[in-house]
Amino acid sequence: VSTQSTGKYEKIDRKAEGSAGKQFAHFVKVGYNRARQVTGEKLGTAQRTEYDREFQDLCNRVDKHAFWANMLTSKVELVLQPNPAYRFEDFVTEKLGNEREIRHTYTEQLGICMLNAGSDMSSSDYGQALLIMGDYENRIGESEHKMIKQAFVKFVKPFMDAASKEGAINNERRTLTALRLDLDAAKNRVRAAKTADEMKELENFVDEAQKKFDEQYEICREVLEERDQANAEMVVHLEDLCQVQVDYFKAATELCQEMCSKVLNRPTKGKAPARKRKDSSSDEE
Repeated sequence: VSTQSTGKYEKIDRKAEGSAGKQFAHFVKVGYNRARQVTGEKLGTAQRTEYDREFQDLCNRVDKHAFWANMLTSKVELVLQPNPAYRFEDFVTEKLGNEREIRHTYTEQLGICMLNAGSDMSSSDYGQALLIMGDYENRIGESEHKMIKQAFVKFVKPFMDAASKEGAINNERRTLTALRLDLDAAKNRVRAAKTADEMKELENFVDEAQKKFDEQYEICREVLEERDQANAEMVVHLEDLCQVQVDYFKAATELCQEMCSKVLNRPTKGKAPARKRKDSSSDEE
């Protein structure tokens, strides 16, 4: 029984090995034909199938949008978070699927510093001015923090989500390129055929390659048209970014004007003895 079982397993293993060997040989052959086709195209010795103008324009629009969307997102993030270490930390946090850490803005840090300094010198007019400014700088920083959060949610995040889908689109386009190379390689082999029987056999490969190429071509067209339409609709996020900045600068301007008024009209102003500045010209005399 054990001998029969062993023989059975050997037959299965040999069959599997033979199948794997054929697959590997086919893979090597396809890769060789594609590489040969690419080389021929670069040297101008091989003909290639050209995409229609409409499809090529569609590809160019999608590529341009992807490039500039990436550039715009990085620049907006630079404005929102100038610290490169924090930006990298936020990037890793996003990749891990966690929420970004809430940090004090630089304006909030300035406000906190002024409040601490003012508390330490609260008995002086200088200290009272610091307390007023620190309170308002802190409030401006809070408004800035709100702007940063809204800008990320309404602009950066949608563009990052769109960029995450580019991988699937690029995979479809790479598949189309590979099938296009297979098709052109098959056509060039037909042209090089020496006999009618050989040409007829190779034409069957061309028909099969053409069918696969046409199917993938339509899949790519549908995917790219969908992406192109989604890209056009991204303009709403630019509008959102405009409104976020308007709200922030309006609130910051109002707070700055109120801060200036409070500092200039503080109750302790003029109560501290003013020091006389030395006149350098009189000292020289």
